[in-house]
Amino acid sequence: MKKVIITTSNNLYFDNRVHKITLALMELGFEVLKTGSNNPKISKPQNRPGREKLFNLPFKKGPLFYFFLNIYTFFFLLFSRFNLIWAVDMDTLPAAKTAALIKRKPIVFDGHEYFSELPELTDRKIIKEIWTKMEQFFLPGCNLYFTVSPGLVKLYKQNLNLDFRLLRNFPLRRHEINIPILMAEEKVILYQGVLNKGRGLEQAIKALAFLDKSYRLVIVGRGDITEELMQLTKSMNMEKRVNFTGPVPFEELHKFQKNAMVGLALHENMGLNYFHALPNRIFDYIQAGIPVLTNNFPDMGGIVQKSETGLITEKLEPEVIASFIKEACENTDLRRTWQQTLPKAANQFTWENEKEGIKEVLHHVRQSE
Repeated sequence: MKKVIITTSNNLYFDNRVHKITLALMELGFEVLKTGSNNPKISKPQNRPGREKLFNLPFKKGPLFYFFLNIYTFFFLLFSRFNLIWAVDMDTLPAAKTAALIKRKPIVFDGHEYFSELPELTDRKIIKEIWTKMEQFFLPGCNLYFTVSPGLVKLYKQNLNLDFRLLRNFPLRRHEINIPILMAEEKVILYQGVLNKGRGLEQAIKALAFLDKSYRLVIVGRGDITEELMQLTKSMNMEKRVNFTGPVPFEELHKFQKNAMVGLALHENMGLNYFHALPNRIFDYIQAGIPVLTNNFPDMGGIVQKSETGLITEKLEPEVIASFIKEACENTDLRRTWQQTLPKAANQFTWENEKEGIKEVLHHVRQSE
């Protein structure tokens, strides 16, 4: 059986896209092994497909984290048998690309982000320049490229003259059709995903001050600003109205989606990566029958507008966000429309419809034999 190794920087616990990539590659007849870092140390959920190799790295973040991640990944690949490497983002591409060249095996690059345009690098010019140079050096010469939004496809072509295929982060189709709630006494606002700056979370918490006490915000996930958001919640005396669940495996997200009336997918305009983002939470909300509140950015706003599955805001001021949340939760005519449009969109935006492009990897594997 042919073997593919997927290289990542995380512990795979919350990475639904890698899970879906694994399923698709196994359907093509590959044995799949995924590498990542054992940070944080969390027990692996049961019945996950594929095997895992998680490295216990001496550093948890910063330049030394990436340095040792690539050292560990490179030597693991060097002494492993494989027919294909699937490198996720720039984190592990130096190791994966070098190993692929040495062993003369094909490599796929799957860009979930445009790394040098991450908001975290906006004010760090030297670090940003280093990642830009690494993209210019390591990205050319891969056998196949995928990314998550039409905007990022254009950006990679414009900046690096590379032809990326679109592989949007759609969810697996659910067995049941989810219809939006028409009315509810307790109005649950949901955010699921990484808690990083620029994702409208501070504004969402502050928006509760403009909404009555029937509104409650559920934040599922963790990230760099978790403590900051908790402190903001405490300073506003909103502890009873903001629920931080902490990290949750993707198999259990449905528990928090069940009663939600609106899902948040808000980004500040903090660089091209956010401007051209198309996060999987949008499609997860749609699949769960939850209307979306998002930005008027090309890809996020375009999807929601075209499919009529939510509301689009030009501004992220708390009072503005509150008015959109109130409209989404209390306008019953609008919610009746969404009861028609959301199931249609959920049937369209599925991984089963999107994964066909992955079959092209078979051609490159056969060429290398």
